[in-house]
Amino acid sequence: MITLTLSQIETLKKLISSKGYPEIDLQYEILDHVACKIEVLLEENPTLSLDDAFRKVHSEFGIFGFSDLGESYKSAIRKRYRRYYLDEFIQLFSSYKIIFPVFFGLLIFWLSENDQIIGLDWSLPIWMVAFFFVGVIYSLIRFGKDYNRYKGYISFTNSIEAYAILNILLQLNLQVILRYEEKILTDLSLSSIFYWVCLAGTFVSFFAIIITPFVLKRAIEDTKRLQAIYEG
Repeated sequence: MITLTLSQIETLKKLISSKGYPEIDLQYEILDHVACKIEVLLEENPTLSLDDAFRKVHSEFGIFGFSDLGESYKSAIRKRYRRYYLDEFIQLFSSYKIIFPVFFGLLIFWLSENDQIIGLDWSLPIWMVAFFFVGVIYSLIRFGKDYNRYKGYISFTNSIEAYAILNILLQLNLQVILRYEEKILTDLSLSSIFYWVCLAGTFVSFFAIIITPFVLKRAIEDTKRLQAIYEG
């Protein structure tokens, strides 16, 4: 049985990348599915070039090529991070991490009751929005340096989708500031419903911004393990 050499594997990675899959971990995921088939083709026909063998295997995956494999891998990564978020949320109330929401919650409440000390007159929701902004800035600074190091891995870049969720929560927070800073609506109008949705988003943001750094840290640990395997 023919075994692919390191040089041939590197060539296959470049060919896979040329098909629109530049991420290192995804290349190896696809490689796992095509390497054996290519080895069989090369054994059956020793005169067949590696490029031709690759094109033949690629064609066997249909008109969409490796897209199903790619989407399957990305879907698995997304499910993993949803599980991480759930795990971290549970741990937030069942481990030492409870100190984070308790401390920040008490701090925000104290500031809302004593904001005259620092010359501000902000309500509790506004202080929660301010906490959200500070948390986003901290997260970007804390993990921004890791982006260039691990941007070649879907296992890391997919975790950045957390910021898309934070962006949605940010829009809800801004609505609390810009439109309903002092006005509390209690009727059943659309404006009232929207107000309470925005306010609920503000409270969700409080927990999300605490949990996100722990999730991103786990994403980096996963990527480090993959990097050690693929590039070590």
